[in-house]
Amino acid sequence: MDNIDKKILRIISKNAKINNVELAKKINLTPPATMQRVRRLQKDGVILGYKAILNKKMLGKSLCCIIAMKLTNETGTYVGTLIEKHLKGFSGIEEIHLLTGRYDCLIKLYVRDVDELREIMLKKLSKVKIFSHVETFISLSSFENPNFNLID
Repeated sequence: MDNIDKKILRIISKNAKINNVELAKKINLTPPATMQRVRRLQKDGVILGYKAILNKKMLGKSLCCIIAMKLTNETGTYVGTLIEKHLKGFSGIEEIHLLTGRYDCLIKLYVRDVDELREIMLKKLSKVKIFSHVETFISLSSFENPNFNLID
């Protein structure tokens, strides 16, 4: 990957809807050469896809919660599969992370309000018997930056 590829990645990470002609102008290449580079980055797996970033507040899911969980000792070695199986039907989950350290799993969840969070905690999560300890954090604010400097 050369500096032109890195420049392409920086530009499309900020605006994935940029058209090829505009992108070509920004990197000082012809549109066919630019398209060839973008396709190669896709083929090589550097660009995995494109997605829309949704406004969670407009969708009625303005409360961000982080739920940290410790697993029971009986979960075995297929932890990821087990967690996915038990959490698959939960609405609002944006991320699930398997961790080292104090907790085994971390969930980033968006809910409408505290009432919806309580319902999820009491009616759904408490019934999942693979977790021995669950701790919930409510985000007061966040500093999301999807374009942090991944590209040197």
